[in-house]
Amino acid sequence: MKPVYISCLLAFLSHMHFASAQVSRDLPFADISTYPQEMTSATVAARMVESLGFRYRYATQGLEDENMDFRASEDARTIGETMLHIYGLSMVIHNSVMEKPYAKKERLSPMKAREISLYLLKTVYDQLLSMDDDELKAITVRGDYPFWILINGPLADALWHSGQVATLRRAAGNPMPKGVNVFLGTYNGSNK
Repeated sequence: MKPVYISCLLAFLSHMHFASAQVSRDLPFADISTYPQEMTSATVAARMVESLGFRYRYATQGLEDENMDFRASEDARTIGETMLHIYGLSMVIHNSVMEKPYAKKERLSPMKAREISLYLLKTVYDQLLSMDDDELKAITVRGDYPFWILINGPLADALWHSGQVATLRRAAGNPMPKGVNVFLGTYNGSNK
């Protein structure tokens, strides 16, 4: 009986450690108050991605399951559908900048899609910081369109939809967390 008890206890503790590690994983873009000292095409592009990550992180922080089905009207996307759309846009941004494409995962919850989106954007941000002008010029969107389309297409669209999530959640009775300063890129509150 003792070996079974010990095995169960070890399995439980191992599970608790794994679950704790998953919860405590820090999401990127908690604070963007520091910025590159040099202004280049690549650092400006990186800052745009970083700004999207910051805004999206806090537009979605603290959303509850019951918020995911909220929509402004019958023909509008729900909060959850909008988050899944931003996930798709984050993939387009990522796959345009990175040599190794990310393959879409199916049947994600909106909050899991949020987490993956933030990490995809962080990878893009880091990559852009290391690029020179020629590397930036070589970026194409879906293999056919120049870098400029990345800005006015998926990047601007994801910013737009982040604002929609912020507005929708306010209408759903769960406004953005207090302490977000989008002007300075700081947050004075509890991060999730």
